[in-house]
Amino acid sequence: MSIVTVKDKFQVVIPQGVRKQLGINRGDLLEAKVERGKLTYTPKLLIDRLRELAPTPPALKAIQEDAKRKGTDKLTMREINAEIAAVRRQARKKK
Repeated sequence: MSIVTVKDKFQVVIPQGVRKQLGINRGDLLEAKVERGKLTYTPKLLIDRLRELAPTPPALKAIQEDAKRKGTDKLTMREINAEIAAVRRQARKKK
């Protein structure tokens, strides 16, 4: 267990051992909460923060759900690029 001090500007240094255990690096986001009278910090990914700030629009949710139903949500970039190239080839043939 590590003891920390609250500094003049209410800053707290996370001990090195704790940072290493959690994989926390400079610039990472932490969510601060009070739970049962205790302060907790939870490492957050940038995507978590973006989702909080800008929820997924309904139109995009519909597209994502359709992709899951069709199984296309698991395509690699190589597969996606191949599909795009195929569609472009077909479009050129029609001209």
